[in-house]
Amino acid sequence: MSTKSKVDRRDFLKVGAAAAGLAGFPAIVTAQSAKLKVGMMLPYTGTYAPLGIAIENGFRLALQEAGGNFAGREIEFIKVDDESEPPKATDNINKLVTRDKVDMVLGTVHSGVAAGMVRVTRESGTLHIIPNAGFAPGAGA
Repeated sequence: MSTKSKVDRRDFLKVGAAAAGLAGFPAIVTAQSAKLKVGMMLPYTGTYAPLGIAIENGFRLALQEAGGNFAGREIEFIKVDDESEPPKATDNINKLVTRDKVDMVLGTVHSGVAAGMVRVTRESGTLHIIPNAGFAPGAGA
């Protein structure tokens, strides 16, 4: 009789977010020597808040396991609560990309918010990792 470890949704999300984050970093970390700015546009309030928190925790765990930095670059996190509100998505992502000049964006959970984010990140050429939303155009489909 074999024993298999049971993986719940939260563990799966943590691992998925961590893997997605690590996969996208090599090109970014070799481009500059200053701090790597990571915009985290996730739900921190409302129904999807537990998912947003789990995604952030998974990403931070991956960072910790990688020694706390990537290719010698310190990481600066800039967090935005997307509130799972699609009408606010464009303004929120524009602040991260234009004002804060993030190198990459991690988020979101809500597909309607992801739709607003994708337009901005594609136009600006900002790396965008969507760890949870089921928005097909965001996956390159």
